[in-house]
Amino acid sequence: MMDRLLLRAYAKINIGLNIISKREDGFHNIETIFQQIDLFDQIIVKRTRNFEILIRSDNNKVPISQDNICYKAVKLIQQATGISEGLEINIWKRIPIGAGLGGGSSDAAAILKGLTRLWLLQISEAELQKLALKLGADVPFFLRGGTALAYGVGEKIISFDLPFNFYCTLIYPNIEISSTWAYKNFNFSLTKTKKSIKLSNIFFHRLHIWSLKSLISNDLEEVVFQRYPELNDIKQLLYLKGAFFACMSGSGSTIYGLFKNYADAVAVKRSILKPYQIILAKPMITKNHL
Repeated sequence: MMDRLLLRAYAKINIGLNIISKREDGFHNIETIFQQIDLFDQIIVKRTRNFEILIRSDNNKVPISQDNICYKAVKLIQQATGISEGLEINIWKRIPIGAGLGGGSSDAAAILKGLTRLWLLQISEAELQKLALKLGADVPFFLRGGTALAYGVGEKIISFDLPFNFYCTLIYPNIEISSTWAYKNFNFSLTKTKKSIKLSNIFFHRLHIWSLKSLISNDLEEVVFQRYPELNDIKQLLYLKGAFFACMSGSGSTIYGLFKNYADAVAVKRSILKPYQIILAKPMITKNHL
């Protein structure tokens, strides 16, 4: 039996985000494209001789208590299987926190998948998906990765392959944005006159990449850009530098640009004078099955 595992928890970007309606439970029905990228957190999971779950991280913003989503993932697996073995989990954060890149959710999904290997669990993909949903609406996506249309609150996913490749320049302006705040302050009246484009139609009909700018948007940009106008400045800069599509990921604050050429994607960094985090990434096209 293995004593330890080295895991990679990959980030995602949202290629567009349509907010469809507000639900009775307070959440929102959405439509988005999740795209996994090769930016990742690294997690080491080690067996221990006691029954404790110890969380450690190189980032002091990561909770090391029972509030940590990885801790919650372990407890869910233990409750589902009856296993009570202790673990030490070390998380090396490379995905910015509060950036709209799904770092916490991806970490949790990596733990769910990792423990099925470490503990040799006979657990189906459907069962693991149910556990993932208890941790967060986008955690089920990270069990598979790749590219997926997501709808409902983000938990219903249809995997598919993108008809094009690209280089992605991520700009994180060191601003943490609460997704709860962004959705709470979203105003449907600001977008009700906007032409509604179904993301599923765009991608399943394989429209050309140059169509993205005119057809796809992130509905949360309206409220987030009002409070943080510098994010819109970053978006416009990415277009100025040749991005064929630029958008805020999720509820922000990361703004990304998609480029056809590696040289153009890299060149953006020379244009940024502020102390932002700038990360070059590529899409992970192949679906990461369990």
